[in-house]
Amino acid sequence: MATIKEVAHEAGVSVATVSRVVNKNGYVSEERRVRVVEAMRHLDYKPSAVARSLRRQESLTIGVLVPGIHQPFFAALAFVIQKTLFASDYRVLMCSSEEDASKEAAYVDMLLHQRVDGVIVAPTGHGSETIHPLLSRMPVILVDRDLPDLALTRVLADNFRGGYDAMTHLIALGHTRIAVIGGPPYSRAMEQRTDGARRACADAGVVLDSSMVLMSELSEFKMGFELALDLLRRHPRPTAIFALTDVVAVGVMHASAELKLSLPHDLSVIGFDDIPLASYIIPALTTIAQPIERMAETAARLLLERLKNGVNESFETVTLDMKLMQRASTAAPRGS
Repeated sequence: MATIKEVAHEAGVSVATVSRVVNKNGYVSEERRVRVVEAMRHLDYKPSAVARSLRRQESLTIGVLVPGIHQPFFAALAFVIQKTLFASDYRVLMCSSEEDASKEAAYVDMLLHQRVDGVIVAPTGHGSETIHPLLSRMPVILVDRDLPDLALTRVLADNFRGGYDAMTHLIALGHTRIAVIGGPPYSRAMEQRTDGARRACADAGVVLDSSMVLMSELSEFKMGFELALDLLRRHPRPTAIFALTDVVAVGVMHASAELKLSLPHDLSVIGFDDIPLASYIIPALTTIAQPIERMAETAARLLLERLKNGVNESFETVTLDMKLMQRASTAAPRGS
């Protein structure tokens, strides 16, 4: 394995110049930087991450804390965050709180003891107390779920607008007997989607029956299945269901099949997230597409900027738009 001295000799520069190129600090002319990079490639030189971290007083490790890595949305979010950070020579400690505040607090404690350089967190939403200890120790970027009382940089999607657009789509098709299923109830994102749906109904003069707005802490598929069975056995039953996540929507579709209902003729279903499965199930799911990749890349980029620039007392909120993906699971109600 080549040494840093061999790279310096190959490039015709000092060891200090090679070190500045490797650690990306200090001035190096573009011509010398190119020579060093070419020498490293030619000699297959691999700088020691441990040595680099000691010199820079960094762990080169980032904590990523999400509510549930088993959920397709958070799995996709975490994957892109990890890929983006890896490309900048950072490694990731992945933590899944499973919507449990005590586990979230335990992972925060672990990340503090591991001396990670920063954290990207999608909180459970139970409260800000578990996340607060991180703020005085390292840069923290909040993603997807908001904790409004914390002073930090956040990357969010416009959940209110997404809920508004989903309900507006159903109303435009002619539906007036519409149910909403989602959870967990303490999630601010779920609350904002529901608020958007309520506003759309109010603007259109449609009454959203509060008895058909159901929130639960069940796992998403089970939530959609069991709550939809309850709704679809009522008389009259809803002609459309807005599921606040795509996995909930899949549960709703399974319940409708159990009751031998035809989608979208007997029931329209719209989801939220646009997970990869959404376009492959039958019928393909109409949904509100979250910009998952952009959200993850933006959160990672903002954290890397804060790590590079040092202490920064200013914070920003990046809010990303969503998009209605109209597919085969929604149509005008039968007889309209």
